[in-house]
Amino acid sequence: MILKEIGRGMHGKVKLAQDLDTGELVIVDKQSRRRQLGYSALRAKSTGQDSTPYMESEQKIRREIAILKKCIHPHVVRLREVIDDPASRKIYLALEYMEGGEIIWREDEESSTPVLTKEESRQIFRDVVSGLDYLHYQGIIHRDIKPANLLLTRDGIVKISDFGVSYFNPQLAGGTSLEAYNDEIDRELAETAGTPAFFAPELCSSVENNNVDDKRITKAIDVWALGVTLYCLIFGQCPFTASTEFELFDIIPTQPLVFPSTTENIPTELIDLLNKLLEKDPNQRITLDQVKHHPWVIQDLADPAAWWRESDPRLYKTVYVTDDDLSRAVTLMDKLRKSIHRISSSLSHTFSRHASKSSLPDINTSPTTSIISHPQPTTTTTTTTTTMRDNNGWLPTSFTPSTCSTSSKESIHDEDEDKRSSGSSMSGLLVTFNHASSEQ
Repeated sequence: MILKEIGRGMHGKVKLAQDLDTGELVIVDKQSRRRQLGYSALRAKSTGQDSTPYMESEQKIRREIAILKKCIHPHVVRLREVIDDPASRKIYLALEYMEGGEIIWREDEESSTPVLTKEESRQIFRDVVSGLDYLHYQGIIHRDIKPANLLLTRDGIVKISDFGVSYFNPQLAGGTSLEAYNDEIDRELAETAGTPAFFAPELCSSVENNNVDDKRITKAIDVWALGVTLYCLIFGQCPFTASTEFELFDIIPTQPLVFPSTTENIPTELIDLLNKLLEKDPNQRITLDQVKHHPWVIQDLADPAAWWRESDPRLYKTVYVTDDDLSRAVTLMDKLRKSIHRISSSLSHTFSRHASKSSLPDINTSPTTSIISHPQPTTTTTTTTTTMRDNNGWLPTSFTPSTCSTSSKESIHDEDEDKRSSGSSMSGLLVTFNHASSEQ
């Protein structure tokens, strides 16, 4: 049941909702996309084409969604539900609600003045390292680690959010080595995704004279983005900026890492960590396990060994999905409507036997009902917010959604469709619905 809208941006709307089964608050992220899941397969079938490739792609998408729904970690925002409406251009994502919102790391978007202490930055960084290590262990490369995608719980715990451009491959699950990567994974990871200001040098290889094709594109791209994020938290600005995306792609692989004039107040251990995180050569870049043992990271821990044990991804089993998980990965709105219609018909029949015609209630069987079903109950609070790109498309920003009241009983099926056409950042793990369809 939709409670109110809390934000909107170029890619969709974000609304606060309540799970009618559990009473828990969730975030419903309504993406401005045309019908995609299975769309190409249905279109191919209707035109007599072979729909096998599209059906296989849909199965892959369902597997990725099912896996992310099973990813449960203290520092990863939980995906609760993906709801697909066949009659709508919208896809609904129900995610864990993070009451603390985004991390505020600078005074405003035009400012480069940091607002976090080094101790606060270190605690945030540790939480992100723990969550990111877990994701990599599950075979998930986030591809968009940045401050705007780090959300806070009411208690100040940081969780990684927004898996819209994430990449999943079961071959990368567990303690994978460089040998697990191949040309196909390289091609998929090389696709433009994420926020360019946080791109690793190996992702900028398409720029002339900066060809690094001899370097595999691996989970090390997340480590680089983690380094850029830490730099932002400490200094209130990105280490590499440019007026255009093309210039940025040229600067990142070639420009040496420099620090603001306030560096004299920065511990040498922190400077060392930033240099190792922002190492141009991905093969020489520090690993997450090495990050966990870095002196600056564990400096204020009374018992570092206890944190190492708690943040060990091997404590969590590699996510495994069954055929039943795949079938329930996406909730189709037409199924909900049929259930609602049956309920309404049953209620109508009951009322017709116990009430006069004059007092017969008007049963609404339209799809704008506020009933939402969930395939599996959970004991954790589930919901998250989504971050939006800034206007220029390549410099990072924090999106602070405004709050505005709407009907407290608004349906999940919102007929307020956006008339404009807009691309979505949800082109990866959650909604890799990039079938071979020419319809936009």
